[in-house]
Amino acid sequence: MSMPGRVNLNSVGRHKPKNISLISYNADGLIGSTAELGKCALEYKADIIMVQETHLKPHFRNSCKISNFILLRTDRQGAPKGGTAIYYNRALYCCPIDTPQLTNIEATACRLSMTGHSIIILVSVYLPPKKELLRSDLEALFALGDAVILVGDFNSKSSNWKCNYTNRNGREMEALAESLHFDIVTPLTPTHYPNNINHRPDILDIALMKGVTLKLSCIEPLQ
Repeated sequence: MSMPGRVNLNSVGRHKPKNISLISYNADGLIGSTAELGKCALEYKADIIMVQETHLKPHFRNSCKISNFILLRTDRQGAPKGGTAIYYNRALYCCPIDTPQLTNIEATACRLSMTGHSIIILVSVYLPPKKELLRSDLEALFALGDAVILVGDFNSKSSNWKCNYTNRNGREMEALAESLHFDIVTPLTPTHYPNNINHRPDILDIALMKGVTLKLSCIEPLQ
């Protein structure tokens, strides 16, 4: 995977918000949905957008811009599809950080300064469906800071957060939450609607939080 795109330090904003509005979006190809995503960001007054399955490659250098947002990308190398990204409002006191070497998880990360809270590390995460959730990957990501939020498609299902069934990664996620002391935050309704009508909608997109004292007011899928 490539490193996240760098930004000029002169373009870093100075706004340190007390609260943030965050959108997580599994694009299944970002190029064709950037305009719609921009409208969604405007409608919901998003500060940060976490994107998974961008399908972008390094030669798409100037693709997928959204007005007033800075784009960070981590493109999958050597294989099709995959990829993660983060958009953040250019007014924010926010900057990219390098992600550690990971085995199965794809990730893009940034550092956000806030008012009334310590620096928060935000990470857009994608774990491909055939990959195993590894303790070492989560340990490496949570080691990025004292307050860390991982958001995205973990392909980890558990009936305890209203998935249709529990898979291996879901069981591992629950065990790791106990041993690594992080919180699993999930929506109440499905985030994934399969193209195959014989497959039921399910929850794939969740958030993991550690060391974060912000009050989470809402996590809901956007239609």
